[in-house]
Amino acid sequence: MENKKIINNNEINNNSNINSNNATKKSNLPLALIGLALLAAIAGGWWFYSNSKPQSAVKSNTAKSNVNSANSTNKNPATDETAALKLYENAPSGATPPNLQGSPDALVTIEEFADFQCPTCATVHNKMKEIVAPYGNRIKFIYRSYPLIQIHKNAYEAAVAAEAAGLQGKYWAMQDQLFTNQPNWANSQNARQLFEGYAGKIGLDMAKYQNDVVGLPAKTRVDADMRRGQSLKISGTPTIYINGKTVDFAQFDVQPMRQIIDAELQKAAAGGASQTQTKPAANQAQTTNSANQTTTTNVTAAKNSNVKPK
Repeated sequence: MENKKIINNNEINNNSNINSNNATKKSNLPLALIGLALLAAIAGGWWFYSNSKPQSAVKSNTAKSNVNSANSTNKNPATDETAALKLYENAPSGATPPNLQGSPDALVTIEEFADFQCPTCATVHNKMKEIVAPYGNRIKFIYRSYPLIQIHKNAYEAAVAAEAAGLQGKYWAMQDQLFTNQPNWANSQNARQLFEGYAGKIGLDMAKYQNDVVGLPAKTRVDADMRRGQSLKISGTPTIYINGKTVDFAQFDVQPMRQIIDAELQKAAAGGASQTQTKPAANQAQTTNSANQTTTTNVTAAKNSNVKPK
């Protein structure tokens, strides 16, 4: 009997534990459901926030893009041209007086920025004489040195050599020598010695030339032309302006260039030329540079060059 009681008591205890566990499970179930509901709500809120924010940003960026596109579309070419002419007019004057061919008083100005070591510039030089003959003193051609010293190691020294020759009235003769013999000195380790040979060939006073090529006046003129080019944001050579307007590289040929020059001459004759006059000469170099002036204009370029034209 006592054993049966013990067994019965154990059964009672086991049943009690089972009921207790079931009660606990039942009491925890609502809490779990509440937790799951909260997690679902948080996840849903985050998803909504994440998806709505990019859409807003996309709309905003699209609106900005549309505004920028509209502004770009609505640009006035006349306004752009006016701004470019203003930049040209306000740029530093460059070497004064400039290396000039033609008439200083001509109403049509052709201004070239070139690098003596640039192959395309050499081709432009060769074509220049083909263009100029018909114009004489009706135009003013200005040549400015713009050596691309980052890629042409001898270009600056060549420009200085030309200016040193100019101090003896032989700028254009030295220019011819430098462009004609460009393949010989472009990558030479003794370019300065070659330049001295060209100076002797054109009949310079060699003692004066040797002093001038290391002196400040010649270098100052090259530096002044470079500052003018930099102010005009020139990034490649040759770059050519006719009455302050950039000539497109596709037009660097005899007939297209002559058409532009003729059109500007007609404007000038009608009193409508948009002429930017070069500042008048103000120093002694005027006599020496003017002494060697000829009546030539510019400009044609070949399309084979390691220098990207502007």
